[in-house]
Parts: sequence; C-alpha cells; structure tokens
Amino acid sequence: MAKAAEFTTGHYDRVTVLHTNFNASRILTGSIDHRIKVWDRDPKTGERTLLDTFTAHDSDIRDAKFLHPTLGSYIASIGNDLKCHIWMEEPSQAPNNGHRFRRIATILSTPRVPFVSLDLKTVDNVYTYLALIDRQGLLSIYEPSNPDDLKDWTLMDQFNVCGAHPPSRGDETSFQVRFDQNPTPLAYINSVSDDRSQLNLVVSALNEVKVYRSTVPSQFGGGSGGEAFSSDGGSSHRLVFYEAVRLPRHPALVRDVAWAPFSVRGTDRIATACKDGSVRIFELAVSEGQGSSTIGTTTSGSAAATGASNTGVSPSNASTFSNAPASMRSYSYASQQRQQPQSSLTSAITGRSGAQQPSQSQSTYSPATSTTNTNTTTNTTSSNAHSTTSSSANNPHAPGTSHPPSQAPYPTASSTSRTSYPFAFTTTLASTSTLPHAHPDAWSLSFDSQGQVLLTNGADGVTKIWRKSVLGGQWLVFAGQEVLDGDDTDSSDDEDDAEG
Repeated sequence: MAKAAEFTTGHYDRVTVLHTNFNASRILTGSIDHRIKVWDRDPKTGERTLLDTFTAHDSDIRDAKFLHPTLGSYIASIGNDLKCHIWMEEPSQAPNNGHRFRRIATILSTPRVPFVSLDLKTVDNVYTYLALIDRQGLLSIYEPSNPDDLKDWTLMDQFNVCGAHPPSRGDETSFQVRFDQNPTPLAYINSVSDDRSQLNLVVSALNEVKVYRSTVPSQFGGGSGGEAFSSDGGSSHRLVFYEAVRLPRHPALVRDVAWAPFSVRGTDRIATACKDGSVRIFELAVSEGQGSSTIGTTTSGSAAATGASNTGVSPSNASTFSNAPASMRSYSYASQQRQQPQSSLTSAITGRSGAQQPSQSQSTYSPATSTTNTNTTTNTTSSNAHSTTSSSANNPHAPGTSHPPSQAPYPTASSTSRTSYPFAFTTTLASTSTLPHAHPDAWSLSFDSQGQVLLTNGADGVTKIWRKSVLGGQWLVFAGQEVLDGDDTDSSDDEDDAEG
C-alpha cells in the first residue's frame, strides 16, 4: 500500500473529531483545545487549505458534523460544556479570521449532563432531524420550527434509553446514536409498511444496542396503534420512537455503532465496535406480520429461536453472546439497577430533585421567565399541548406549531416505556458476523457510501478495511494502514528503495 500522507492539523491538543461533508470537499477537525478547524479539499489533488479556525465550545469538542448540503453550509457541534451549537457559514467573512462560521442556535443539555454523541438526518432535502444523547443515556430528537430556518429548534421526543435506571456517576459509560441515512426505509422497500417517511435510528447504550423506529401518535393522524401522548417535558411528540429490536448483548462496552447506507440489498446492516476488540456486523430483515420489540434476536417472540440459530447463538442465550464472561454479561443489569447517588449540593445546583423545574425557551435557547411544575397532571399538561396544523397529519415531516424545549429533568419511568409497540411488520436478526481481535480495543468504524466496505480503527493505531466475501460471505481484511512515526516510515522506505 502507498504511504499515507500526513495531515498536520495545527491543533494545540489531541484531535477528537474528524468529519467530511457529503463529497469530501471539506474536512472539519475538533480538538480538546476547544477549537474547530474547517478545511477546503481539492477532490482531484487532495490538497487541503485551511478555511477557518474558531472557538466552538468552552470545553473539549465531543462531536461535530456537517449538515446536508441542500440546507446550506452548516455545522453542528457538541462539547463538554453541556451545549450543542449550530454554526452557519458567512461567505462574506474573510477566511481565517475566526468569524467565518457564526453561531445561530444553542441547545442546552436539560439535565445538566454533557452530550456525548449527535447525528443528523435530512429527508427529501428539506426536513432535518437532530438526535442528541448524553452520558446518562437521555436521548433527545429535535427538528427545526421552520424547515427553512435553523435558528429555532423544537424538542420532538425525549426518553432515556436505559429506562428508569441510568448509569451511576462513577460508572464508565459509552453512548452513541446514529440515524438510518437511507432515503427510504427497508420496510417500505420490501412492501411490508406504507410509512415511507418513518425514521429509524440505532443507539448503543453501554453494552447493548437498540434500534428505534418512529410512529405517529393518534392525535397527529396516526393509525389505531398510535398511542396518544401529552406534551410533557416540553416534547411535542409529533413523532414518537419505540424500540423495534434489541441486538444480542455485547461482552463489553460498545464504543461505536454504524448503520450502513444502500439498504436495497434487502437487509439493514449495522456494525458495532466493542471494547473487547471485536467488530460485529448484524443483518436485520423485515417481514410481514405484527411484531413488538423483544430483547435478543427478533421482534417476535416465536422467532427468537430461529434468529438465534442464524447467528450461531444458542436459543437459551439468544440475548447475549455465548462467549461473554458472566461478570461482563451482568454488567448492564448491575449498573442499571443502581440508582444514581446525588449530593445535596449537586441537587441544589442542578435542581433535578426539586418539585419545581423552570422551563427554558430560547431562539438560542436561553432561560425564559415562565415556570413549569414537573408534577402537573396530564389534564393540565394537555391544555398546553402543541397545536398541529393539517399539514402535519398529511406529512409526518411537516412541523406543527413550534415550541422550544423546556429544561425538564429526566423523564419518569412511565414516559420511558418504549417497548412492546405493535409495529405492522416484524424485524428479524437474519445473521451476525463477528470479527474477533480486530483491534486490542476497537474505537470507531464507518461504512462507505455503498455499505459494502467497512473501515475500523482502534488502540493499536491501525486502520483496517474490511469487505464481505462474495463466495463465503465472511468479512475479510483486504487492506490496512498503520500509523507510524514519520522518520521511521521514511527510513524504511529508503531501505526498500536501496534493496530494490
């Protein structure tokens, strides 16, 4: 393999984020030094030119991504300062003056817990959705109040993926959220669902991976199976997400998860990078028949044994990998059963244990003067529910009357029950491929635009490229690039030239 070109970013500290736009003509890097750098890249020559450097957060950058190009030149970023920022490029500003990108919106972490992952999805080149998850598993899905203006965002749905028992403060956690970026859901392609606009996302929560699908509640024009939701906690609930399938439990923390594009192959492909060094690829299929979410291999209890046999997992252990140690298999249960301890000082600062919780409304989401009682009954909350126009019933992606999100505590146990929803189709785990010892500790992974090539990297400093064999169906390494010191690489190349 040819020698990799060194990319000197010029950050003052470790680079934590690397992302490209839709055609790789721009690159952004985020660092612990609180700064984001944006680079212009020539697709033909690969030459990079620094466009701007700006301070994005008051703490280290956790994640940052470009938005869909049809919306314009926008960047979304999160940091350990409990904020998510939306940045818009100002072409009138000169490059490298620190003001090329202007902050137009800010979303605060409602329970005062840092965001750890974000993802965005644009539907029909118009409607945009933003998913955020914090280090205690609170998942929030936002949408712009106006599709043509990204300054105001509405909280659409919010729940904790760990249920009523988020991890304790001292626990090592890992949460990632990814949208299904396919323009058309697999269920609609396979003619088992009439909902072409259904949103799907995958969440890695500690050592579990869950797939959620959106539904339209009954008050917004949903079918008979749609449950009516009140706008508690500031959520509009125009779309509500339910767990469709839970993949087999991993033996260690899941560091990263990726949803492959190009689902016209007939299955949805999801890959996970685990702390134990293994990379796992799951193939999900959909079929006719009403199903509800279950733990393990399928969304239908009767098909659990079938799904387990396809993956090589015994039916008795269908919800976990058979080679997982007992101590690791009980990791999630032990951590989830512990209630989060909280000192009186922390309670006084964050206000999460009080009965009164102020709501916050902002164009950049700054606190408002109104106060909301978190213990208000359903009838009182319903009187303040978001109104919805007729277009919302006809088009699930058309936003209704916008209301900014309120600063509410974690949802109660009743509002986080997102399982056993009667979907019109069944989701089945068709197959599982495990790549053992891919890295000492697998950190991240991503698919190519066709969903056929998988790139992984880990603690060994090696980036591996995997591809599925046409004959046997196994995932094999066909390329690898080790990150070496520049002097060592140059000397080895000189020795090779001399020998040649």
